[in-house]
Amino acid sequence: MRIVYIILFCHFLTAFTALGMPLFMPRMLSSLIEGESQYLIGVMFIVPPLCAALTAPWWGRFADKYGKKKSLLRAQGGLTIGFLLSGFADNLWLFCFGLIVQGISGGTLAASNAYLSSQYKGLALAKSLNLTQFSARLALVTGPILLGLFTQIAEPLNIYRYLSLLPLSALLVSLFLQRDDLKSKTIVDLKNKKNQKNIVTQLLFLQFLFCFSMVVTFPYFLPYVQTLGKCSDSMVGFYYSLPHLVYLLFVFFIGKLTLSAQKQSLFGFSLLGIACMGQFSLQNMDSLIYYRLLFGLGMLLCYSGLHLLLTQQLQQHPAGLFFGRFDAWGKWAGVLAGLMASFIAHYFSLHWPFLISSFACLIAIVILVTDTKQSFTQSNLTID
Repeated sequence: MRIVYIILFCHFLTAFTALGMPLFMPRMLSSLIEGESQYLIGVMFIVPPLCAALTAPWWGRFADKYGKKKSLLRAQGGLTIGFLLSGFADNLWLFCFGLIVQGISGGTLAASNAYLSSQYKGLALAKSLNLTQFSARLALVTGPILLGLFTQIAEPLNIYRYLSLLPLSALLVSLFLQRDDLKSKTIVDLKNKKNQKNIVTQLLFLQFLFCFSMVVTFPYFLPYVQTLGKCSDSMVGFYYSLPHLVYLLFVFFIGKLTLSAQKQSLFGFSLLGIACMGQFSLQNMDSLIYYRLLFGLGMLLCYSGLHLLLTQQLQQHPAGLFFGRFDAWGKWAGVLAGLMASFIAHYFSLHWPFLISSFACLIAIVILVTDTKQSFTQSNLTID
């Protein structure tokens, strides 16, 4: 468990800035350009995930060939450089270049998970994957609230300079991790090769829909909440962080569920869809807290179910490449979500991203319910 705790600590250091600062993209852009910048919020938001989506499979192959520890160090170093570039930007193009470097060289979650796969297998790995999301959720709980306070007393871009020390510290700590075994082999079951391909395809689609449903509500959450009533930046950060707080509180209890991975995913997407539909229909802040709590429960069940499904496939696929593909599909979902949010918010209203999110959840539910070949239900792997 010592390795898990080190990975969690280092991932939190890198995720705190990467996941916390984008919420304040409107503030950062307004300090770089004059006039209306709302149309650029969604565009700038997708730059890091777009670059990460393009490079994630390549970095996965890099991890399998040269070592998962080296890939982890590469990701942490890349974020350090990217944050410094963004922090010293005095124009939109340099800021965008910093975001590009963050996207190309980042991917610390996939790198962390790939390294853990070299140390743990089966259910132990599934637990570890839930815990890496624990560190990500912890960053999303603390990041927006704390950074929301700092954005009121300092220029948001200047904060990037000091925050670059966090991934740098993670890199220094990770230097002491033990090297992973490059000779580990995967087991290929030729008889079930076609079925395995179907499972992987469905899993990647579910990952895409899940990430899309969460990210599409992200870029314009700040102005969305402010349309419901007068609210400070730190309070908006609290509302945004609330679902991730739910994850932190219940992730250690999710293992007691006896539901299959498919059913956990099904219930998760259902709760997520209901929460998003509720937020779409809100006209004031009275019920916002309840829908954010429901959003958190759905997110918790989705992560648990998808991690169980993911763990089942690692015996048949190289871990680095598989995590790279899994991460890439999530990043492509983020890219599409950012573009969709920008278009919807501009031509309709700030409520509409939640409607699009609920529709994505509905598609995922259809995939899970109409799984006629029962590819997911052949194994009822759960965390005991």
